[in-house]
Amino acid sequence: MTRKKGTMDIKLFRKIIDEIAEKDKSVRVWMVFFGEALLLKDKLYPLISYAKDKGLKDVVLNSNGNLLDEKVCLGLIKSGLDAIYVGIDAFSSEVYQKLRVGGNYEKVVKNVNTLIQLEKRLRVNKPKVFVQFVEMEENEEETDAFTKYWSDQGAIVKIRPKVSWAGTVQSWKVKNLQRYPCYWLMRTLNICWDGRVALCSCDYDAKFVAGNVNKDPIQSIWSGKLKELRQAQTEGRWELLPKFCQECKDWQFARADYFQ
Repeated sequence: MTRKKGTMDIKLFRKIIDEIAEKDKSVRVWMVFFGEALLLKDKLYPLISYAKDKGLKDVVLNSNGNLLDEKVCLGLIKSGLDAIYVGIDAFSSEVYQKLRVGGNYEKVVKNVNTLIQLEKRLRVNKPKVFVQFVEMEENEEETDAFTKYWSDQGAIVKIRPKVSWAGTVQSWKVKNLQRYPCYWLMRTLNICWDGRVALCSCDYDAKFVAGNVNKDPIQSIWSGKLKELRQAQTEGRWELLPKFCQECKDWQFARADYFQ
């Protein structure tokens, strides 16, 4: 990642939540566009609560789970978070260390199980706990064991193929399919911490900036450059897309399989 790292200003966060709540309270809101929200510690819970107090029905978080201790679990439960997706990608410490360098497999497994058990003890049904397994060459032999273990624990298992992050790395099992509109471009809007809106979920460096929510309403950005690109995809006019989007194969991998 080459773009500057940072944390979103709370005033900007509230502006975004207010606009979404006014337009459609059922819109799914992810609290992170790259990064680890649990690094915010106690500052995170009021943000989730603000979104829930505004009536948003689907506020979710993704995390690597290393900081998800019992105190954090309780904070997420009390804040009203609807779902959490924990990226693990392995069923053994050996494979985990290859894929998630610097993380602690045993700690993550313990943390996720702590959240599941806390919810049972407190008799609450959220946040729904998803564990994610991104299939790639290094871990493909562990898919079945991962699925069985976490399903038995009570988590929802999400399995999806490795993407190339718009051509940055080698993707997983690319197929020569007839191209179709990309789910991420057609259905999502991705806001960086500084307010810039990136092209899609794989445009982590914001190579294409569709607008800035500091200056313009979300609705106008969604109906501006992004609408033009959605129309181009719908019509199959791929040459009108930014070059890295033209060459991207990740539209094949926007799907996922879920097991419970």
